Parts: sequence; C-alpha cells; structure tokens
Amino acid sequence: MSMKSIFNFSPLLFALYYLTPSFGDVGGVSGSNIFSVSDGNATHTTWKIGSASTLGDPIYSGSVSSHNNSTKVITFLPSTDENNNTIYPFVSGSFNPNIQLPESNYTVLFDSDGNITSISNPTYGPDGFDTSGIGFSSAPEVIVSPSDGGGTTAELTASIDADGKISSFSIDNAGTDYSISPAITVVGGPHFVRILGEDSPDFGRCFLITSNTNDSLTLDMSNITQSEASDTVGDFFPDDTLIEVIRAPTLGSIFGSYWVVDNWTSANSFLEMGPEDWVYVWDPSLGGYTSYSHIAGSGYDGWYSIDLGFGVKCNNTVIYPDEAFIIAKRNPGTVTIESEVSFDDSPARLYLPATDDAYIANNPFGMDLLLTEIIPSTSIGSGASKFRPSADGDNVTDSITLLSGSTWKRFYYKNINSSVTSSIKSGSKAGTGAGNGMTTNDLFIGSGTVTVVETCTNAAGAGATTNGNDGNFTKLTLSGTTPATGFTITLSDIQGYMLSDDGANELNATTLESVDTNGTGSIVYSNISGNFEIVGSGSGYVVIEKQRDVNFKSDEGSPAWSIGNVGAGYSNSSSTATWYAVGGGGTGANGTITTNGSGQYSSFNLTAGGSGYTSAPQIIISGGGWRYQDDNARDNEVVNASDGIIIYRGSSSGDKAFIEASNPTD
Repeated sequence: MSMKSIFNFSPLLFALYYLTPSFGDVGGVSGSNIFSVSDGNATHTTWKIGSASTLGDPIYSGSVSSHNNSTKVITFLPSTDENNNTIYPFVSGSFNPNIQLPESNYTVLFDSDGNITSISNPTYGPDGFDTSGIGFSSAPEVIVSPSDGGGTTAELTASIDADGKISSFSIDNAGTDYSISPAITVVGGPHFVRILGEDSPDFGRCFLITSNTNDSLTLDMSNITQSEASDTVGDFFPDDTLIEVIRAPTLGSIFGSYWVVDNWTSANSFLEMGPEDWVYVWDPSLGGYTSYSHIAGSGYDGWYSIDLGFGVKCNNTVIYPDEAFIIAKRNPGTVTIESEVSFDDSPARLYLPATDDAYIANNPFGMDLLLTEIIPSTSIGSGASKFRPSADGDNVTDSITLLSGSTWKRFYYKNINSSVTSSIKSGSKAGTGAGNGMTTNDLFIGSGTVTVVETCTNAAGAGATTNGNDGNFTKLTLSGTTPATGFTITLSDIQGYMLSDDGANELNATTLESVDTNGTGSIVYSNISGNFEIVGSGSGYVVIEKQRDVNFKSDEGSPAWSIGNVGAGYSNSSSTATWYAVGGGGTGANGTITTNGSGQYSSFNLTAGGSGYTSAPQIIISGGGWRYQDDNARDNEVVNASDGIIIYRGSSSGDKAFIEASNPTD
C-alpha cells in the first residue's frame, strides 16, 4: 500500500489508520541522529518517524559568480594553487544523483608509524557494478578522515574504468599516526546546494544538484511553492550569494545500500515481497509518501519501490532536510539507526502542503516547546499560503497531529486572532512575586528614542558626563515609558564622533589620529547598539554596563530603543491572546493580553504567577486559538523534543508554502 494514498483520507481517518489494531500500534518518534525501532511482527507494526537533516561537513563553500535562469545553472570561479595551477571547485559529472556509489566498508592497513600502506579496492555489493547504470565520467574526489593520532591526513586518488566504476585507490600521501582505520568518502552522487547568506530570505534552503561541470551546478527547482512559481535561479542565487555543497541523505546512506542495518528484514526478491520492513519517503514527483523495501538476494540487492516499477534501484533516493521518513517495522528485532548530521543556525521551516495533502516532520528544533511556537500567529489566516483556522475543527480544516510515544493528538486552530500581521512580543525579567512568581510588572513592551548618551561610574547613573569615557557604565536618556532594571533593551542606530580608548580625544576613523577639537571627529556607528541588560534605571533613563565609544550625535540617523513589539491585527479590545512564561528556572506563569482598538497590545493580565523565576523567562505569546477535541485552549500543549508532527491541509484552495517557525532560542 502506498503511503501517499493515506493522505487522501480525512485527518480523522488518517489517525485511525495508525490506531487501528489490524494495521499495528504506533511507536515513538526521533528527532535525533541516533534512534531505535523496536520489535514488530506480521500483525503488529511498530511505526517510527525519523529525520535525516544534512550529512556531515560541506565539501565546498564559496560564492556564486554568475547564474543562468534558462538552464538553472549557477557558476563559480576557479582558484589557483601555490604553483599558479588552476584549481576548479568540482569534478565534472560527480554530482549526478543516479551515480552508483561503492560500499564504504574499506579495509585500510597501516604500519607501526601509522602510515597507510594499502586500501582495499571498492566493491559494489553482491550484484557488482551495473554496467548499464550510471558511473563516474571522471575520477571523483576522495576524502580521508584526519589522523586519530594527530598526525598528517592521508590523501588518495580514485581510478575509474571505462564504465565509470571506481576500480582502485592509489595512495598519494600515506599520512601519519593512524591507529584506527580512517573513514573514506567518495565525493559523488546526490548533493545539495545550501544557501548560507543570513541576509537572504532563503537562508538555509537546499536545492538538489542534478548535474555539474567543473565550475557549475545545475539545480532542481521543483521544490518551490506556488508563490515562488515565477522565481528564477537568480532570485534564489543572485551573484555573490554564499553557498555550500553538502551530501544529501539517501536511503542507502541512512539504512545501507547493499547490506542494511542489523535486524532489518529484507525481501527475497522483487517478485516475492511480503512481510518485509518498509520505509516511506516523500516523493514530490509522485505527490506523496512512497513505500520502499530492501531486497537481498536474487541479483537485486538494494532498495526498490513497487510504485516505481520492477528493476528501478532506489539506493540514491533523496530525503530532503527537515523532511521526515517513516519506518514500518513489521518483524522481530530492534533496529538502531545512526545518521551523521550537521546543525546550523538557519531558520526552521515547515512545509505547508497543498489542499488534501500532508507533510510529516520532526519537532524542528529538537527541544521541548509549546504548540503555539510551531506555527506563528502571522502564518494563520484565510490566505492560500496560510494555515487555515476553523470554527469547529471539522475534517476539512487544516490540522496538526502530534505523535508522542504511542499517542496521536490532532489539533486545529479556532477562528480567533486569525488576521495577525505582526506578532506581539514581550520582554521579561526575573519574577518579583511571591516565591519568584511572575507579576505583570515583570513583563514589558515599549519603545522610543534615545536623546542623550553619557558615561557614568555605576549602575545608579552617578557622575554622568560626556567628558571622557573611563567608566564602564553608560547612561541613556530615553523618551517613552522607562523600562525597569532587569529587562533587556535593544538599542539601534546610535551614532556619534569616534572616541579614543581613553575617551580623551575624538579620532579620524581612517588614520585613527586625534582631531583638534571635539565635534570634528569621524561620525561612526557606536558599539552601543544591540541587546543589553538594564543594570540600573530611574526617571527617564536606563544604565547599561558598556563603555561609551562615541560622543553621541542625536541628530544623526534615528537613535532608538525598544523592548518587545506591540503587534498588529489582533482582535480589537479582546483578551484572547495568551502568554506563557517558559524557562528562567520557573514554572506555571501565564495570562492574557488585552488589545486596543487598533489590534495592538494594550496591557498584560495575570492568570497565574507560578514560581521559581529567578532569571528572565522567555514569554511565548499565542493568538489563543489552538484546540484539541474539546473547546478548551491548548496553546501551551508541549511538543516534546522527539515528537513527530503531521500537518494536514484539509482546507480548500490551499497552496503549498513554507512556514518559518519562531526560533525558541531568539
């Protein structure tokens, strides 16, 4: 049965599919790179959701030099070595996603000095290399892991035959101080290009490479959304875009290609498939999740799918980052999967599928968080690219189903605060209530201008002056309601005349020489811009522990301060938006937010102060509309670090889109 057919059911039937005993019980979920799937049998299937992330270190990092929209190609400049030889970034043809890759279980021998003396020839499983398949057109790059003894790293060169099969390795540099066999990686097969530029709206997006020359990459652009349908390669990869090339996770790299992980049950042949274990992987070309089985024996060793037809080997089936695969363990024995992953600070994105489709993922952050953090309030609404709310949670609405342990829970968003255009965000400080519980005075939202910047000698703002800067504290005079000590303030666009380290003189920023008179130094941005804890405050001013580095110029730019954000688009004068205090050493604090006639924050209301908030907690704010089977608010439902997530798009006229989840560490 193809998994994609499941997604034609309503969310209720989808859940029943997993919960019906005839199909099996539900197991746990993993969001880490090591997880196990427990025993199953022919009438009792254990299900597991896993995430592949991206594999290992990048094999190339650089900037795009040019692009071609019609061919979907991005190009890179070569470099030169110490002998002025031209070094191209890639080996032509090596990133063809259908290339046959050898097994990775090489035998490496080394002498008493840790020098590699020999390495076994590559093998291609019991069936050998398929001469009718795709091989390398040029000898690929080979990466050897560093010496475990701290010596030099060995270097190898691959040799290929006329069919493109890697036939052997030659040792160019034997390395030193190896005591255990190093990992040998052939750079070839499926790879992604990942966007690195943090100023790019597509930071962290990955695109599969379909072919390459020695200085260019052709990209698969099919995984874009309807709103991006008219976008070109140049829209995602304008010239000078910083990127990296990384290995793409595949069925073969995670589970094994020719020989699978221990306790995995394979089929005997393609024609004798029965109670073998399955893996479901998302396939955009087939419009859903497709089942794959491993075959061992009968000359067809490897991964296959009934949906793709007899004889189509699928070892290189790609699993995209942030997408999940589903394991159906139907036989005895515990399978343990270890997948090498790399972590980065790019935004976590969830895929919002088109109408009548579903998307499966792990908790995108790998840490406990609240349900309301998965889909921000600004991503909920009536638009075709938004998560659609519902009046009663009927089966044609959008929904999220969580898999935690053996429990499935389906949630929908009630039509409350469903037109938010800017989310309310709040600052916080340690609790000042009984038992360090939170009070409304421990929450703050405000903004204004900075009018004066002075050096002072302590947190109380004593001795404030603009003559010299030998103090470690800076006093800032503010417009607007003054925040209290303990909050974190954001300062922006603070500019002035550059000061020397001792503050005695203004400087020329180019020569770093002193100027004759104050008010004639170079105007520069101050390092008193960013986020700072308020260590002292009084009527109209705050103090931060930071040395002043400019003679402030209040008419330069727009010097400003802010804590939080008043938001926009909330229901007028309602108290349905909710807040929860998370972290800070405490538990239990929550309340509501009253909004004004403009749909913005007006005031905080306290429902429970909780206790133990000895440091500033994170304030999570929700529109207040998440519901389970009852009509009680469930915005604070905990999504555990290893929970699985299913987003089902039941609403009509829904386009596929990406939702950027709020980073809980921000």
